[in-house]
Amino acid sequence: MKTYAMMVLGCKVNDYEATYLKQVMDKDYQEVSFKEVADIYVIFTCCVTNMAESKTRKFINQARRRNPNAYIVAVGCLSQVKPENNVFEQVNLLIGSKYKDKIKEYIDEHINANMVSSLQNVEFENLYIDNYSRKNRAFLKIQDGCNQYCSYCIIPFARGRERSGKLEQIVLEAKQLAKNAKEIVLTGIHTGRYFDGENHLIDLLKALEQIEDLQTVRLSSIEITELSDELLQFMQSSKKMAHHLHIPLQAGSDHILKLMNRPYDTEYFLKRVAYIRSLMPGISISTDLIVGFPQESDDDFNETIELLKKVKFSFIHLFPYARKAKTKADSLDGHIDARVKKQREEAVNDVQKPLSLAFKQSHINSQSLMFIEKHDNGYSYGYTSEYLYTRVKGEYPIGDVFDVNLIAVENDIMLGEICS
Repeated sequence: MKTYAMMVLGCKVNDYEATYLKQVMDKDYQEVSFKEVADIYVIFTCCVTNMAESKTRKFINQARRRNPNAYIVAVGCLSQVKPENNVFEQVNLLIGSKYKDKIKEYIDEHINANMVSSLQNVEFENLYIDNYSRKNRAFLKIQDGCNQYCSYCIIPFARGRERSGKLEQIVLEAKQLAKNAKEIVLTGIHTGRYFDGENHLIDLLKALEQIEDLQTVRLSSIEITELSDELLQFMQSSKKMAHHLHIPLQAGSDHILKLMNRPYDTEYFLKRVAYIRSLMPGISISTDLIVGFPQESDDDFNETIELLKKVKFSFIHLFPYARKAKTKADSLDGHIDARVKKQREEAVNDVQKPLSLAFKQSHINSQSLMFIEKHDNGYSYGYTSEYLYTRVKGEYPIGDVFDVNLIAVENDIMLGEICS
């Protein structure tokens, strides 16, 4: 039996799509580690950061060195936006954000081609996974594409216009996944914009709530403008919705938010966060933040720091601004020196570290649901509903969800006890 190996860069959507490919590949091929010699290598690419592009080049070169005769496939966002990049010179098959449901068919036929095509009028690809073997929790892709065109973001060019899967199809897939996965994470490029022509995200959440085997539903990321009162009130009353929202802020300066083409200002963001916490006081709210955006002055950055102190995020995914061709930000004046970006990253981390610790400490002597992910030296580790990484004594079944009492914080990890 021929062998294949996969490397997945980037987001949860890539992980979902790679899991689908694994499911269909396993019928006729044997998977091996990417570090081993394989007949076929598949790299799911990302274009969000310059580091992702560098890693793509590295993994393609590694694959070719391990097996000079290997059939190499590059899939995804970087392939879509830079199909002529010399990073792909050693690739046999190039797939962008279309035809992912046909990758195995192309591999079977050993097609050597650049299959990257226009994303005009592209439809949602129903990939359907019945067992999420890549991780203990299951990612479920419900939406693709983005119409927002933030000035720094290449994703609309890499993924195309917004489109969503049909509610009935998603619920059917979720029911199957829930037989093995107690927690499902809803993923998409712009998850909060889910709309299948009849149903919005709130309708999908209500339908998922009725799945008996499913214990936890988690949203991967959602914009502040898409958190309606109805959705938040449902989240408060739901027995299955995780109490964690990842809400991208990107900047704490109205001047920079406007340059970024973000659809809110800081006053709106603060008011909505206050409302969320009035409904769910212990909720975890995390964010994405970009430092060093073009024209970001010291005053702009200081406004961001002050906003971080007010919001008190549980954690931050922090990125220095990276130039991307085709985006509006790339043509702006006032690009920031790399040393200044690094200083601002350090300043954000200095502010955020005690805030993250304080959030953990606020949950001491509280109870939550914990999803067991791994065992190590007689302990079980996993995340709570509030996305707090937690350790409990004893080896409990991986993939199961338990009530846990949170009793302390040690080395940035919550310590808990399973409720008897």
